[in-house]
Amino acid sequence: MWTSGVTKGRLRAQVGLSVMVVLFINGSTGLVCYTAVESLDLGCLLQWDCPHASPNTTYTVQTKTQGDPWQDVAWCVWVSSHSCDISQVFSNFELYNMIRLGVHLSPISTVWIKPRKFDYSDFTFSPPSVSVSLNDDLLLVKVQFPCAANRRCSMQRCCPITEMIDPWTTVTVYNTLNHSEHQTRTVWTQEVVSYVDFSGLSPGQSYCAVANFSFPTFSMAASPKSAPQCVETVSKSGLLPVLCLGIGLTSLLLVTLLTVFLKKTRRPAPATENQAKPPVSIQDQVSLLPLSLVPLDPCDIHVELDDDHISTESSSSLPSNQDQASTCGELELERGLDSGISIPPVSQSSDETCG
Repeated sequence: MWTSGVTKGRLRAQVGLSVMVVLFINGSTGLVCYTAVESLDLGCLLQWDCPHASPNTTYTVQTKTQGDPWQDVAWCVWVSSHSCDISQVFSNFELYNMIRLGVHLSPISTVWIKPRKFDYSDFTFSPPSVSVSLNDDLLLVKVQFPCAANRRCSMQRCCPITEMIDPWTTVTVYNTLNHSEHQTRTVWTQEVVSYVDFSGLSPGQSYCAVANFSFPTFSMAASPKSAPQCVETVSKSGLLPVLCLGIGLTSLLLVTLLTVFLKKTRRPAPATENQAKPPVSIQDQVSLLPLSLVPLDPCDIHVELDDDHISTESSSSLPSNQDQASTCGELELERGLDSGISIPPVSQSSDETCG
């Protein structure tokens, strides 16, 4: 009887132990660890807390992208820490990305906590930075985005988040003295830097620009606004001195060019062959004519010497035949001497001809 009682007691103890193990296992799986994700500028940090786990418990983290199987995060396998930076794991934020935590109860037993998704609802961003420049009445706003925490980019340089996503960028320009005067534009940024311009600004006013951005198609995942950058537009009265100075300099240049041009045009033109020559005197005309072309008849010429000037008169003015003959001889003699040609004395026939 005692033997049978002992046997029944051992059986009950084994059954009770088995129930306790089952309850322990069920309890361990039911006491889910608390997980949380922190994401700044597309980074991802998983943190967890398992309050009922042993201090010696180790953990493994796995990730899964839409269409791919679960994969271990190489630097978060059998770790005793309570966090894992998986920023460099995810690269496509348009797909579903999942994370799960594994609790190792023994070397051969691992309990996986319910997976959780990693998407835009976890995203937070740093504010962008803006710079403004004024060209006449056009205000240009340049928006620069924060560096991404994702390790897909080189660690030695800033990798703007626009290299991984195409955010919506909203820029607002407002009048500092009258906030009701403002303009807002939203653009889809597909470049590393975004440029937005504004026109129609009032002269002589101070304008400031602020910007923020959001994850594409999900405006709820938006960054804070940037620090304002301001610029003052030039007033019309301020343009007057500049305009007057420009007109004065232009006028001075034109006057200088006109003066140089007039001086060049007033210089005497060089003598040309077609320029009119001074009139030639009668004596020069006579001396220039060749003797062979001038038929000389002493009866038709009368020469008078008056202060070394030679004049010609009509033969009708001769007083007498004798005087005319002597005059003809003197004329021939003088012409011969002047021209260097010897002329024979007038013959008798000449006298007769004169008669």
